[in-house]
Amino acid sequence: MAISYPLTPPSPFRISKLTLSGMSATSRNVSPFTFQTQQYNWPGQAWMGSVECPPMTRAAAEEVIGFLLAAQRGTFYFQDYANTSPRGIVVGTLTVSSATANTSTLGFSGATGTFAVGDWIQISTSLYKIIQVNSSSSVDLFPVLRSSYGAGTAITYSNAKGVFRLAEPRTEWSIELAKMYGVTFSIVEDVAQ
Repeated sequence: MAISYPLTPPSPFRISKLTLSGMSATSRNVSPFTFQTQQYNWPGQAWMGSVECPPMTRAAAEEVIGFLLAAQRGTFYFQDYANTSPRGIVVGTLTVSSATANTSTLGFSGATGTFAVGDWIQISTSLYKIIQVNSSSSVDLFPVLRSSYGAGTAITYSNAKGVFRLAEPRTEWSIELAKMYGVTFSIVEDVAQ
């Protein structure tokens, strides 16, 4: 059977350290005379990060190494494995009520309760973080919305994930004297979806 992308990481996928960064395409012009700043905000925003796996036995490490070697040529699903549930109390089947590309505000319906700042959601194959709760049916997100999602599009708020790539098409691992494996890698969000 041929490899099909995006890949799903081996389960359970253990991480000892996940470092995420939210990147924004901005440029600044500072006057050399007044030091006043003009900032230009472009629509580009994305996630990138680095992943450290805990020491593993060969059996567990080979599953991760095989996954990473396959991921060199395509995409894979990834998530914040430490925060798979929302901090806010949200119940119900969420759907988009309004979402316009390149804006940060998402309107939704179908849920009771409210999200909290820092909660993750997934729309289609994109991963978003709630940066402001406007009301019980509207939030602001990072990154900006990838597209104008139609009303009724499903929103996932438990185990939300996005599609990522390896930051570099290279897989490295180490083997210690006690035959414990160490695996680290860097990821970047796949925004060309």
